[in-house]
Amino acid sequence: MYHSAIIRKGIATLLFVQLIIAAAFAQNKTLVVSGISLKVNGTSTLHDWEMKATSGTCTADLTFSPAGQLTGITALSYTVGAETLKSEHSGMDSNAYKALKTKKNPNITFKITTSTVAADGSIKAQGQLTIAGVTKAVELTAKSTVAAGGKSVVIKGSKVINMTDFQVDPPSFMMGAMKTGNAVTISYEFTLHQ
Repeated sequence: MYHSAIIRKGIATLLFVQLIIAAAFAQNKTLVVSGISLKVNGTSTLHDWEMKATSGTCTADLTFSPAGQLTGITALSYTVGAETLKSEHSGMDSNAYKALKTKKNPNITFKITTSTVAADGSIKAQGQLTIAGVTKAVELTAKSTVAAGGKSVVIKGSKVINMTDFQVDPPSFMMGAMKTGNAVTISYEFTLHQ
């Protein structure tokens, strides 16, 4: 009995030491964006449409294993100017900006509250998404690819949302002849560097 208690204490001590060593060798890095792409795809009564932005800001605090694998995201903040979203039609852009209330709410933002990173680089993140001045809790999924020993990370994913959830009235064009659908797909990709 006494002997098994000593063995259990020894195992517990060994596990505790291993956790401390793993924590000591895990690397925390703050990375900033070097390339960004945000696309919004939707439908309308005439044809599908797309708006795209290629500028914005993003910073993240990431944790890597000693082997350079992404193991966690402790913080991430992402901002895109709503009026940097462009389609192939300036009239559509103008109506979209009115619907997004860009004069009062110039930015689309996302800030992580919690996240998990799987061994294959899949990310599941809960956070606060703000569109047109309305903030909602959302869950985003993404895939990460690490390059150069953790010096850069590409994060890519997409999310379907309803515009009306953010109090955005789906825009209409040509005096109401063309109406956009409520659901849009937001696709995001960005590269983070040390």
